[in-house]
Amino acid sequence: MAGKVRHLVNRSGRYHARIVVPKDLRAIVGKTELRQPLGPDYRQALRLLPGAVAQLQHEIALAEQKLAAERPGARPARYPMAPDQIAWAEYNRRLTGDDLARSHPAYARIGIDDALVGALRRGIAGSLTDDELHDLVGDRIDRYRRLGNTDAERGTADWRTLARGLCIAEYEALSRTVERDEGDFAGGPSHPVLVNAKPDDEPEKRVSLTNLWDDYVKNRTQAGFMRGGSPPWRAGSGCWQCGIVRAWPEPGRAFVHP
Repeated sequence: MAGKVRHLVNRSGRYHARIVVPKDLRAIVGKTELRQPLGPDYRQALRLLPGAVAQLQHEIALAEQKLAAERPGARPARYPMAPDQIAWAEYNRRLTGDDLARSHPAYARIGIDDALVGALRRGIAGSLTDDELHDLVGDRIDRYRRLGNTDAERGTADWRTLARGLCIAEYEALSRTVERDEGDFAGGPSHPVLVNAKPDDEPEKRVSLTNLWDDYVKNRTQAGFMRGGSPPWRAGSGCWQCGIVRAWPEPGRAFVHP
């Protein structure tokens, strides 16, 4: 018999993502728990669950920030993850973004930034200063801090360990990208930090990315968002979903997918 799926509940024949609001945040959130509907189909609910949980955790993180502003002082991470777990999550997030990006015709005009690759190698080797590491992966550390996955402070050994892990994740993801450009989609990570990473929970089942996006659009449309369907692909300064930045021929441009 399959075990209970974390954060998934069934109420009156319909599935929901559910997160209990910590007691110290309930006055700010105004609720004791947060839910997001996932529909009546179990398999669809499982596909939509990770994204829904991330969205609910983001609401918790925003309340956490408000509480921190009201009560200054260091606060522990709400949903802590080890540095290797964060690196593993970032690696898979970037590969997911690469999969989605390949569906767009503009992908053919994108190339790998050799300067970025060199900086990542130095970051992995530990030869970058704190300022250089911050410029390279600081935005990603901030993202995982907002999600409540880390409370590592800039300049500490923990922060540098996490920064190096994110350099490893990006470098390995770029290596898979190069392999995929040559038609090889079977590659996996080789660095011990990723190879030996312990999953945060039970490993997620592989799903069709096309179906995942279609299900997401359907769910958001039913909830009253994205009335026009899937948003157009666009170019800008960075990708809000996967964070992948691959250099355009024009200076200062980066690829962004929905």
